[in-house]
Amino acid sequence: MIVRYDIRSILTFFLALLFYTGFAQAQYSLLKKDAYYGIQDEKGAIVVAPVYDQIGWSKGNFETVGNFVGYSHRGKWGLLNIKTKKISAAIYYKLSVIDGGYILASIKGNLSNQLFYGIIDSKGSIKISCNYFSIESKSLGYVVSTYDYGAIKKGFYDNEFNLILPPKHKEIKVVNEHVVMAQNFLNKWALFRKDGIESPFQDFDQFAVIAEGIRVEKGGKFGLLDLEGGVALLETEYKQINGVKEGVSFPLWEARNFDLKPIITLRADSLRFDAGILVAYCNGSEERLINPSSNKVIRSVQKTNFQTKGFVLTHHKPTHTWSVTDTEGKPFILGKDSIHYDAPFFYAFLKGKWEVYNQFGSKLSDKAYQDISAQLFSMIPVKNHQFWGFLDFKGDEIISLKYDSIGAGYHHKIAINYLGKWGVIDLFEHWIVAPIFDELSIGPYGIIARDKEITTFLSLEGDAIYQIKGDIFDRGSYLEIRNHSDQRGGIISLQGEVLLDSFYDAVGQMGDLFWGKDGRGTVLIDEFGEYRVIPEDDISQVLNYCAGLYMIKKDGKYGFINEKGNLRIANRYDSLLCFSDARIGYKLGNKWGFIDAQERLVIQPIYDQVFPFEDGVAVVRQKDKYGLIDPSGKLILSLKYVSIDQSRGNYLLKDVKGAIGIANASGDIMLRTDYEKIIPIGEDLLVVTQEHRVGLMNYAGYMKLAFKYASIERRHQYLIIRHLPDKQG
Repeated sequence: MIVRYDIRSILTFFLALLFYTGFAQAQYSLLKKDAYYGIQDEKGAIVVAPVYDQIGWSKGNFETVGNFVGYSHRGKWGLLNIKTKKISAAIYYKLSVIDGGYILASIKGNLSNQLFYGIIDSKGSIKISCNYFSIESKSLGYVVSTYDYGAIKKGFYDNEFNLILPPKHKEIKVVNEHVVMAQNFLNKWALFRKDGIESPFQDFDQFAVIAEGIRVEKGGKFGLLDLEGGVALLETEYKQINGVKEGVSFPLWEARNFDLKPIITLRADSLRFDAGILVAYCNGSEERLINPSSNKVIRSVQKTNFQTKGFVLTHHKPTHTWSVTDTEGKPFILGKDSIHYDAPFFYAFLKGKWEVYNQFGSKLSDKAYQDISAQLFSMIPVKNHQFWGFLDFKGDEIISLKYDSIGAGYHHKIAINYLGKWGVIDLFEHWIVAPIFDELSIGPYGIIARDKEITTFLSLEGDAIYQIKGDIFDRGSYLEIRNHSDQRGGIISLQGEVLLDSFYDAVGQMGDLFWGKDGRGTVLIDEFGEYRVIPEDDISQVLNYCAGLYMIKKDGKYGFINEKGNLRIANRYDSLLCFSDARIGYKLGNKWGFIDAQERLVIQPIYDQVFPFEDGVAVVRQKDKYGLIDPSGKLILSLKYVSIDQSRGNYLLKDVKGAIGIANASGDIMLRTDYEKIIPIGEDLLVVTQEHRVGLMNYAGYMKLAFKYASIERRHQYLIIRHLPDKQG
């Protein structure tokens, strides 16, 4: 590192040396008489008569600065020349010596008792006016501050008392004799040169001084400035910097569409989508790239929480505020503590209250609310003074704010809690169900209400349909009932018809039929209450529904019955698969084969495992090796693979060495097992890895992108591509 000295620096050094030499040689001491102070020399001769309240400095110490010393008169301080006895007026409230032989002085404000600080020299000449809340003496200058509406703002004077930075900064760091770094109230650092030349280096998140320069960081990216702050030795684009020749680059990324047309190329730790926005991450910081499909990239540090056609909901991290902008970045709702989108409304939270805006950014109501909830029937539930009501789309209070809480709504009916009990109102605020229940739910099935141990099923018009001392559960297409006494269950239809009385261990629905199971066996019943299977049929379990048939287990064996309960496939198999391509996989003993819908043998049980046919092809396993067969049982792909996975009508093959290939539905090899990994990503494209390099192919085996990448992934409608490190490129 080259160190430069100018004439001013050398002169300042020698003057300070002479000053401190003279200071050290001074042999004066305090003289006190009748509560007043003076000064005597080492021989005891009176130099200054004892007529002052105090001599020295306001901290209580006595020391001279050259021939000068402070004195106190009637509670204020001035300067006294020991040689000439000349004094300056006592106008200061405090005086104290600081580095360089200068004196920190303070006065009181005209309208308050606040002290304001400045700097004078030993002759009383003002170097910095007494306008500051504080002054810190640094080796290369003075950091001053003001107090403005609760905020301390800092500025900087150099050693020659030139104002370099006015007091408007949050923090100031003196780097060296050339450079000062200042932080604004958005926590961003900027570089300022002491010679007054304007610097372009601004808005850094942090900085550090290293041997070769000033390392700066912005958005997770590092750069290097020279020590004089004049030039950038390394641009702000590196992952890490330890010196001019020690910059570590970020990996190179691309985003392409499925036509393989490049959208954007950049360097970052990673690139991914978040809420529909492409986001680049650098050392933990994120940079959001809005609207990549237009090839116009808008970079933003704001966190995107939600994006839809026409607007983007964003979070500004430095200020912890939320805003709504259009897709070009123009804001129309700004600076809220939180924003929730409930189309077509925005709910904005600010200083403990909620406001309602339309999708054009106009506030609907002059009122602010204690709480707010998702809209029901184009009405907005709001809360004030601990009570709930509703606003209409214009922001008018259409249902009065007098309810304890609001529940779900359906078919223009709303569950409401009033005076501690639940009921149901319509949109005209008429009670459909009186508020007399402890719990209540409403949906397409009707209303389920509970009062103590009694649960009632009501229509949407409020008519009681069914009642039980127990529970009623909504199961979507039916209602399950369960007694409190013995926890036995049953089923009622959505119309309130009892299909199964409540004395079953378990109930449910499979296909169009309902089942119940207890110790006697299983029953099947249709929606009209007609039994298709009764306990006397000795069916222990109904397992599955496929192709209009029900898989059953009887006497420990598996078969199929139709919807009338008639046996279609005899229960003589140890296991079965569902119908697929007019074939049923069956198991006898430890081996699998196939039968058709008439239970005719199609493929002998010779396999250890089979999978359902798909498009005329089935995967089979024999002795830990997999192959493909056609509907006749002909082996169209040899039993030599350790796994086979179906993919878009083709099959991914893995051989005994772990290499991957592809076969089609005819068993033809489209890609030999030469690849470490093959990942289908749609659009007839495959991400293929070979020798630890990644490329892109189609199912026909044609290369779309050469093997020169570290990774390729599909994210939404884009390909996110990571290049190999530069040294491998």
